[in-house]
Amino acid sequence: MYKLIIIFEQSGGGVEWQQFLKLAEQMPGLRRETIARPDRLISGIPEVMPAMIHELIFDSREALEAALSSPEGRAAGQSLQSFAGGQVTILTSEHMEATEQEFRK
Repeated sequence: MYKLIIIFEQSGGGVEWQQFLKLAEQMPGLRRETIARPDRLISGIPEVMPAMIHELIFDSREALEAALSSPEGRAAGQSLQSFAGGQVTILTSEHMEATEQEFRK
């Protein structure tokens, strides 16, 4: 699996963020979505504590790239930039996940 990670410096939740979510959730091939709102820094020294981390998970890098280049992906990207501008960091990453049974072996 492969994911798009969006790290927000300022909290989402407003009307503009809801519009972005609606567009992003229409991207073809989207399999899962996670949203985290960090509440405490345990270690490290980030310049800015992230307000929110949003992950969009796809079957493969190719599926992610196809979603981003789709009309829905382009619309979501434009929406994100219009309200977040330079206040986000966007990454892609391979996504690996283990169930409890797998990591307890």
